[in-house]
Amino acid sequence: MKIIYITMQFPVPSETFASLDVESLKSKGHSVSVCGMRTKHPRYESLMRERGHKEIKVLNFSISALFSSVIFLFRHPWISTSLLFWVVRYCWKTPKHLFKSLVLLPSALSIFNYIKKNDPDVVHLFWGHYPSMVGFLVKEFLPEVKLSMFLGAHDLMAKYPGSRILANEIEIVFTHSLSNLSILEDHGVEINKVLVVYRGTITKSLKYKPKLEKFNNLSSPVFVCAGRLIEAKGVDTAIEIFSEIYKSNSCATMYIAGEGEALDALLALSRRLECKKAIKFLGHIQHDELISLMNNAHFFLMMTRYPSDRLPNVIKEAMLQACVVLSSASTGIEELISDGQSGFIIEDNHKDEAIERIVRCINSPEFSRKMGRAAELSIRKNFDVDRSMEIYVNRWQQ
Repeated sequence: MKIIYITMQFPVPSETFASLDVESLKSKGHSVSVCGMRTKHPRYESLMRERGHKEIKVLNFSISALFSSVIFLFRHPWISTSLLFWVVRYCWKTPKHLFKSLVLLPSALSIFNYIKKNDPDVVHLFWGHYPSMVGFLVKEFLPEVKLSMFLGAHDLMAKYPGSRILANEIEIVFTHSLSNLSILEDHGVEINKVLVVYRGTITKSLKYKPKLEKFNNLSSPVFVCAGRLIEAKGVDTAIEIFSEIYKSNSCATMYIAGEGEALDALLALSRRLECKKAIKFLGHIQHDELISLMNNAHFFLMMTRYPSDRLPNVIKEAMLQACVVLSSASTGIEELISDGQSGFIIEDNHKDEAIERIVRCINSPEFSRKMGRAAELSIRKNFDVDRSMEIYVNRWQQ
Protein backbone atom coordinates (compact mmCIF):
# COMPACT_ATOMS: atom_id res chain seq x y z
CA MET A 1 0.00 0.00 0.00
CA LYS A 2 1.04 3.60 -0.59
CA ILE A 3 0.50 5.47 2.66
CA ILE A 4 0.92 9.15 3.53
CA TYR A 5 1.05 10.19 7.19
CA ILE A 6 -0.01 13.74 8.09
CA THR A 7 1.38 15.17 11.31
CA MET A 8 2.50 18.53 12.66
CA GLN A 9 6.26 17.93 12.47
CA PHE A 10 8.43 14.91 11.80
CA PRO A 11 10.56 13.59 13.34
CA VAL A 12 10.24 15.04 16.85
CA PRO A 13 12.33 14.03 19.92
CA SER A 14 9.24 13.40 22.07
CA GLU A 15 7.37 11.38 19.43
CA THR A 16 9.38 8.20 19.00
CA PHE A 17 6.07 6.36 18.57
CA ALA A 18 5.51 8.16 15.27
CA SER A 19 8.88 6.96 14.03
CA LEU A 20 8.11 3.41 15.17
CA ASP A 21 4.80 3.44 13.25
CA VAL A 22 6.28 4.46 9.92
CA GLU A 23 9.29 2.16 10.21
CA SER A 24 7.03 -0.78 11.06
CA LEU A 25 4.86 -0.07 8.00
CA LYS A 26 7.95 0.24 5.84
CA SER A 27 9.28 -3.10 7.14
CA LYS A 28 6.02 -4.73 6.00
CA GLY A 29 6.69 -3.61 2.43
CA HIS A 30 4.45 -0.54 2.35
CA SER A 31 5.51 2.75 0.79
CA VAL A 32 5.32 5.43 3.47
CA SER A 33 5.88 9.18 3.34
CA VAL A 34 5.26 11.78 6.04
CA CYS A 35 4.05 15.37 5.70
CA GLY A 36 4.49 17.84 8.55
CA MET A 37 2.42 21.02 8.76
CA ARG A 38 5.20 22.90 10.56
CA THR A 39 8.80 23.55 9.57
CA LYS A 40 11.61 21.10 10.33
CA HIS A 41 12.61 20.49 13.94
CA PRO A 42 16.04 21.98 14.73
CA ARG A 43 17.37 18.43 15.18
CA TYR A 44 15.84 17.16 11.96
CA GLU A 45 19.04 15.80 10.41
CA SER A 46 20.30 14.02 13.54
CA LEU A 47 16.86 12.57 14.31
CA MET A 48 16.51 11.25 10.76
CA ARG A 49 19.88 9.49 11.10
CA GLU A 50 19.26 8.26 14.65
CA ARG A 51 15.89 6.72 13.78
CA GLY A 52 16.97 5.22 10.47
CA HIS A 53 14.55 7.18 8.30
CA LYS A 54 16.79 7.46 5.23
CA GLU A 55 14.23 5.58 3.10
CA ILE A 56 11.24 7.58 4.36
CA LYS A 57 10.28 10.63 2.30
CA VAL A 58 9.58 13.49 4.70
CA LEU A 59 8.14 16.88 3.76
CA ASN A 60 7.90 19.50 6.47
CA PHE A 61 6.67 22.99 5.63
CA SER A 62 9.22 25.23 3.92
CA ILE A 63 9.59 28.30 1.70
CA SER A 64 9.22 26.14 -1.39
CA ALA A 65 6.04 24.63 0.08
CA LEU A 66 4.74 28.16 0.62
CA PHE A 67 5.34 29.03 -3.02
CA SER A 68 3.67 25.80 -4.16
CA SER A 69 0.63 26.59 -2.02
CA VAL A 70 0.33 30.04 -3.64
CA ILE A 71 0.50 28.49 -7.10
CA PHE A 72 -2.05 25.86 -6.05
CA LEU A 73 -4.37 28.57 -4.75
CA PHE A 74 -4.43 30.31 -8.14
CA ARG A 75 -4.80 27.07 -10.08
CA HIS A 76 -7.49 25.62 -7.83
CA PRO A 77 -9.36 28.56 -6.27
CA TRP A 78 -12.46 26.48 -5.52
CA ILE A 79 -10.50 23.94 -3.44
CA SER A 80 -8.65 26.69 -1.58
CA THR A 81 -11.82 28.66 -0.95
CA SER A 82 -13.63 25.54 0.28
CA LEU A 83 -10.96 24.99 2.92
CA LEU A 84 -11.13 28.62 4.01
CA PHE A 85 -14.92 28.44 4.35
CA TRP A 86 -14.64 25.16 6.30
CA VAL A 87 -12.13 26.68 8.73
CA VAL A 88 -14.17 29.84 9.27
CA ARG A 89 -17.44 27.91 9.61
CA TYR A 90 -16.20 25.70 12.44
CA CYS A 91 -13.56 27.88 14.12
CA TRP A 92 -15.10 31.35 14.20
CA LYS A 93 -16.22 30.82 17.81
CA THR A 94 -12.67 29.92 18.91
CA PRO A 95 -10.34 32.75 17.81
CA LYS A 96 -7.20 30.83 18.80
CA HIS A 97 -8.03 27.92 16.51
CA LEU A 98 -9.19 30.27 13.76
CA PHE A 99 -5.92 32.20 13.81
CA LYS A 100 -3.73 29.07 13.85
CA SER A 101 -5.80 27.47 11.10
CA LEU A 102 -5.37 30.51 8.88
CA VAL A 103 -1.62 30.49 9.53
CA LEU A 104 -1.48 26.77 8.65
CA LEU A 105 -3.74 27.08 5.60
CA PRO A 106 -0.82 27.37 3.10
CA SER A 107 0.73 24.27 4.66
CA ALA A 108 -2.53 22.32 4.32
CA LEU A 109 -2.81 23.32 0.66
CA SER A 110 0.78 22.34 -0.13
CA ILE A 111 0.32 18.96 1.56
CA PHE A 112 -2.91 18.35 -0.32
CA ASN A 113 -1.14 19.24 -3.55
CA TYR A 114 1.51 16.61 -2.73
CA ILE A 115 -1.19 14.02 -1.98
CA LYS A 116 -3.01 14.84 -5.21
CA LYS A 117 0.16 14.34 -7.26
CA ASN A 118 1.22 11.10 -5.56
CA ASP A 119 -2.10 9.21 -5.63
CA PRO A 120 -1.81 7.26 -2.32
CA ASP A 121 -4.01 4.38 -1.22
CA VAL A 122 -4.28 5.77 2.31
CA VAL A 123 -3.95 9.16 3.96
CA HIS A 124 -3.69 8.88 7.73
CA LEU A 125 -3.93 11.87 10.06
CA PHE A 126 -1.45 10.98 12.77
CA TRP A 127 -2.89 13.79 14.88
CA GLY A 128 -6.54 14.74 14.64
CA HIS A 129 -6.47 18.47 15.34
CA TYR A 130 -5.00 20.84 12.71
CA PRO A 131 -4.24 17.97 10.28
CA SER A 132 -8.04 17.73 10.02
CA MET A 133 -7.72 20.59 7.53
CA VAL A 134 -5.88 18.25 5.18
CA GLY A 135 -8.39 15.52 5.99
CA PHE A 136 -11.27 17.76 4.90
CA LEU A 137 -9.61 18.36 1.52
CA VAL A 138 -8.96 14.65 0.97
CA LYS A 139 -12.52 13.71 1.90
CA GLU A 140 -14.06 16.36 -0.35
CA PHE A 141 -11.80 16.24 -3.38
CA LEU A 142 -10.10 12.82 -3.36
CA PRO A 143 -12.94 10.50 -2.29
CA GLU A 144 -11.20 7.46 -3.81
CA VAL A 145 -8.38 7.74 -1.22
CA LYS A 146 -8.93 5.90 2.05
CA LEU A 147 -8.85 8.47 4.86
CA SER A 148 -8.30 7.67 8.53
CA MET A 149 -7.55 9.76 11.57
CA PHE A 150 -6.20 9.30 15.06
CA LEU A 151 -7.77 11.06 18.03
CA GLY A 152 -5.69 10.89 21.19
CA ALA A 153 -5.46 12.73 24.47
CA HIS A 154 -3.61 15.69 22.94
CA ASP A 155 -6.32 16.05 20.29
CA LEU A 156 -9.02 15.87 22.93
CA MET A 157 -7.29 18.57 24.99
CA ALA A 158 -6.87 20.76 21.91
CA LYS A 159 -10.64 20.63 21.23
CA TYR A 160 -10.17 21.62 17.61
CA PRO A 161 -13.73 22.05 16.25
CA GLY A 162 -12.94 20.39 12.92
CA SER A 163 -11.83 17.17 14.61
CA ARG A 164 -15.32 16.17 15.66
CA ILE A 165 -16.85 17.18 12.35
CA LEU A 166 -14.36 15.16 10.30
CA ALA A 167 -14.42 12.16 12.66
CA ASN A 168 -18.17 11.82 12.17
CA GLU A 169 -17.89 12.07 8.39
CA ILE A 170 -15.26 9.39 7.76
CA GLU A 171 -15.28 5.67 8.43
CA ILE A 172 -11.93 5.00 10.10
CA VAL A 173 -11.03 6.59 13.46
CA PHE A 174 -8.35 5.27 15.81
CA THR A 175 -7.48 6.03 19.41
CA HIS A 176 -4.88 4.51 21.74
CA SER A 177 -6.63 4.00 25.07
CA LEU A 178 -9.99 2.73 26.22
CA SER A 179 -10.06 5.68 28.61
CA ASN A 180 -10.43 8.01 25.61
CA LEU A 181 -13.76 6.55 24.51
CA SER A 182 -15.96 8.30 27.06
CA ILE A 183 -14.18 11.60 26.40
CA LEU A 184 -14.66 11.17 22.65
CA GLU A 185 -18.33 10.50 23.23
CA ASP A 186 -18.60 13.64 25.36
CA HIS A 187 -16.99 15.55 22.49
CA GLY A 188 -19.75 14.37 20.16
CA VAL A 189 -17.76 11.72 18.27
CA GLU A 190 -19.65 8.56 17.27
CA ILE A 191 -17.62 6.03 19.25
CA ASN A 192 -19.11 3.00 17.51
CA LYS A 193 -16.70 3.72 14.65
CA VAL A 194 -13.64 4.31 16.89
CA LEU A 195 -11.12 1.46 17.05
CA VAL A 196 -8.81 1.28 20.07
CA VAL A 197 -5.30 0.24 19.02
CA TYR A 198 -2.52 0.55 21.57
CA ARG A 199 0.59 2.36 20.42
CA GLY A 200 3.37 -0.16 20.54
CA THR A 201 7.11 -0.42 20.74
CA ILE A 202 9.68 -2.72 19.15
CA THR A 203 9.65 -6.10 20.88
CA LYS A 204 11.59 -8.22 18.38
CA SER A 205 15.33 -8.41 17.62
CA LEU A 206 16.18 -6.15 20.54
CA LYS A 207 19.72 -4.79 20.66
CA TYR A 208 19.59 -4.87 24.46
CA LYS A 209 18.13 -8.05 25.93
CA PRO A 210 16.24 -7.60 29.22
CA LYS A 211 18.51 -8.57 32.13
CA LEU A 212 16.72 -10.06 35.11
CA GLU A 213 20.07 -10.84 36.72
CA LYS A 214 20.50 -7.12 37.44
CA PHE A 215 18.19 -7.68 40.41
CA ASN A 216 20.61 -10.15 41.99
CA ASN A 217 22.30 -7.26 43.76
CA LEU A 218 20.23 -4.24 44.73
CA SER A 219 22.76 -2.70 47.10
CA SER A 220 23.43 0.04 44.52
CA PRO A 221 19.99 0.68 42.97
CA VAL A 222 19.89 2.57 39.68
CA PHE A 223 16.96 4.85 38.83
CA VAL A 224 16.03 6.36 35.45
CA CYS A 225 13.61 9.18 34.65
CA ALA A 226 13.05 10.41 31.09
CA GLY A 227 10.90 13.02 29.43
CA ARG A 228 10.60 16.71 28.76
CA LEU A 229 11.81 18.75 31.71
CA ILE A 230 8.65 20.76 32.25
CA GLU A 231 6.76 21.22 35.48
CA ALA A 232 3.82 19.03 34.46
CA LYS A 233 6.01 15.98 33.81
CA GLY A 234 6.59 15.56 37.56
CA VAL A 235 10.37 15.12 37.47
CA ASP A 236 10.52 17.13 40.69
CA THR A 237 8.43 14.45 42.43
CA ALA A 238 10.74 11.75 41.07
CA ILE A 239 13.75 13.59 42.53
CA GLU A 240 12.02 13.94 45.89
CA ILE A 241 11.32 10.20 45.94
CA PHE A 242 14.90 9.39 44.98
CA SER A 243 16.31 11.73 47.64
CA GLU A 244 14.60 9.72 50.38
CA ILE A 245 16.12 6.49 49.06
CA TYR A 246 19.51 8.18 48.81
CA LYS A 247 19.37 9.22 52.47
CA SER A 248 19.53 5.57 53.51
CA ASN A 249 21.60 4.31 50.58
CA SER A 250 24.43 6.54 49.41
CA CYS A 251 25.20 4.05 46.61
CA ALA A 252 21.94 4.82 44.81
CA THR A 253 22.20 6.72 41.52
CA MET A 254 19.69 8.41 39.26
CA TYR A 255 19.83 9.33 35.56
CA ILE A 256 17.51 11.99 34.17
CA ALA A 257 17.24 12.17 30.38
CA GLY A 258 15.59 15.10 28.69
CA GLU A 259 15.70 18.85 28.42
CA GLY A 260 13.34 21.71 29.04
CA GLU A 261 12.59 24.92 30.85
CA ALA A 262 12.48 23.29 34.31
CA LEU A 263 16.13 22.20 34.28
CA ASP A 264 17.43 24.99 36.52
CA ALA A 265 14.64 24.45 39.05
CA LEU A 266 15.34 20.69 39.10
CA LEU A 267 19.07 21.29 39.63
CA ALA A 268 18.25 23.63 42.50
CA LEU A 269 15.90 21.05 43.99
CA SER A 270 18.53 18.31 43.86
CA ARG A 271 21.02 20.62 45.62
CA ARG A 272 18.47 21.54 48.27
CA LEU A 273 17.69 17.87 48.92
CA GLU A 274 21.43 17.11 49.05
CA CYS A 275 21.35 14.42 46.36
CA LYS A 276 22.77 16.31 43.38
CA LYS A 277 26.03 14.35 43.31
CA ALA A 278 24.02 11.13 42.88
CA ILE A 279 21.91 12.48 40.00
CA LYS A 280 23.19 12.78 36.44
CA PHE A 281 21.27 15.21 34.21
CA LEU A 282 21.95 13.90 30.71
CA GLY A 283 20.02 16.37 28.56
CA HIS A 284 18.73 15.04 25.25
CA ILE A 285 20.24 11.65 24.47
CA GLN A 286 19.80 9.30 21.55
CA HIS A 287 17.03 6.74 21.87
CA ASP A 288 19.53 3.88 21.77
CA GLU A 289 21.39 5.37 24.74
CA LEU A 290 18.15 5.67 26.72
CA ILE A 291 17.33 2.01 26.12
CA SER A 292 20.84 1.08 27.26
CA LEU A 293 20.24 3.03 30.49
CA MET A 294 16.95 1.22 31.05
CA ASN A 295 18.63 -2.10 30.37
CA ASN A 296 20.91 -1.57 33.36
CA ALA A 297 18.46 0.26 35.61
CA HIS A 298 16.42 -1.28 38.39
CA PHE A 299 13.72 1.39 38.65
CA PHE A 300 12.00 3.75 36.22
CA LEU A 301 10.05 6.69 37.65
CA MET A 302 7.38 8.68 35.81
CA MET A 303 5.39 10.89 38.13
CA THR A 304 3.67 12.84 35.35
CA ARG A 305 0.93 15.35 35.98
CA TYR A 306 0.60 16.13 32.28
CA PRO A 307 -3.11 15.87 31.32
CA SER A 308 -2.51 14.39 27.86
CA ASP A 309 -0.19 11.57 28.95
CA ARG A 310 -1.86 8.28 27.99
CA LEU A 311 0.09 5.03 28.29
CA PRO A 312 3.45 6.71 27.52
CA ASN A 313 5.76 4.79 25.20
CA VAL A 314 8.73 5.54 27.43
CA ILE A 315 7.07 3.46 30.18
CA LYS A 316 6.53 0.61 27.72
CA GLU A 317 10.22 0.72 26.79
CA ALA A 318 11.25 0.64 30.45
CA MET A 319 8.92 -2.29 31.15
CA LEU A 320 10.28 -4.17 28.14
CA GLN A 321 13.76 -3.76 29.65
CA ALA A 322 12.44 -5.37 32.87
CA CYS A 323 12.57 -2.22 34.98
CA VAL A 324 10.37 -1.92 38.04
CA VAL A 325 8.19 1.00 36.91
CA LEU A 326 6.54 3.44 39.28
CA SER A 327 4.02 5.69 37.54
CA SER A 328 1.59 8.31 38.71
CA ALA A 329 -2.08 7.44 38.27
CA SER A 330 -2.36 9.11 34.86
CA THR A 331 -5.52 8.47 32.87
CA GLY A 332 -5.72 4.93 31.50
CA ILE A 333 -2.46 3.80 33.10
CA GLU A 334 -4.16 0.66 34.45
CA GLU A 335 -4.39 -0.54 30.82
CA LEU A 336 -0.59 -0.60 30.77
CA ILE A 337 0.44 -1.44 34.34
CA SER A 338 -1.12 -4.10 36.52
CA ASP A 339 -0.52 -2.53 39.92
CA GLY A 340 1.66 -4.68 42.15
CA GLN A 341 2.30 -7.22 39.40
CA SER A 342 3.95 -5.56 36.40
CA GLY A 343 4.69 -2.24 38.09
CA PHE A 344 3.29 0.22 40.59
CA ILE A 345 0.65 2.91 40.14
CA ILE A 346 1.08 5.68 42.68
CA GLU A 347 -2.23 7.38 43.42
CA ASP A 348 -2.10 11.17 43.76
CA ASN A 349 1.71 11.07 43.43
CA HIS A 350 1.87 9.88 47.04
CA LYS A 351 5.62 9.99 47.66
CA ASP A 352 5.55 7.92 50.87
CA GLU A 353 3.76 5.11 49.06
CA ALA A 354 6.33 5.17 46.26
CA ILE A 355 9.23 5.10 48.70
CA GLU A 356 7.69 2.22 50.62
CA ARG A 357 7.31 0.16 47.44
CA ILE A 358 10.86 0.89 46.29
CA VAL A 359 12.24 -0.18 49.66
CA ARG A 360 10.21 -3.38 49.45
CA CYS A 361 11.73 -4.14 46.05
CA ILE A 362 15.26 -3.39 47.24
CA ASN A 363 14.80 -5.71 50.19
CA SER A 364 13.37 -8.49 48.01
CA PRO A 365 15.38 -9.08 44.82
CA GLU A 366 13.21 -12.07 43.93
CA PHE A 367 10.05 -9.97 44.07
CA SER A 368 11.71 -7.32 41.89
CA ARG A 369 12.84 -9.96 39.42
CA LYS A 370 9.30 -11.35 39.10
CA MET A 371 7.89 -7.88 38.58
CA GLY A 372 10.50 -7.07 35.92
CA ARG A 373 9.71 -10.30 34.10
CA ALA A 374 5.94 -9.67 34.29
CA ALA A 375 6.48 -6.17 32.89
CA GLU A 376 8.52 -7.46 29.96
CA LEU A 377 5.98 -10.17 29.08
CA SER A 378 3.08 -7.70 29.28
CA ILE A 379 4.68 -5.41 26.70
CA ARG A 380 5.54 -8.28 24.38
CA LYS A 381 1.97 -9.53 24.54
CA ASN A 382 -0.02 -6.30 24.34
CA PHE A 383 2.13 -3.47 23.01
CA ASP A 384 4.03 -4.73 19.99
CA VAL A 385 4.25 -2.02 17.30
CA ASP A 386 4.19 -4.52 14.43
CA ARG A 387 0.98 -6.06 15.73
CA SER A 388 -0.58 -2.61 16.15
CA MET A 389 0.33 -1.64 12.60
CA GLU A 390 -1.12 -4.90 11.30
CA ILE A 391 -4.45 -3.85 12.80
CA TYR A 392 -4.18 -0.48 11.06
CA VAL A 393 -3.41 -2.11 7.71
CA ASN A 394 -6.23 -4.64 8.08
CA ARG A 395 -8.67 -1.82 8.84
CA TRP A 396 -7.51 0.16 5.80
CA GLN A 397 -7.91 -2.90 3.60
CA GLN A 398 -11.41 -3.82 4.75
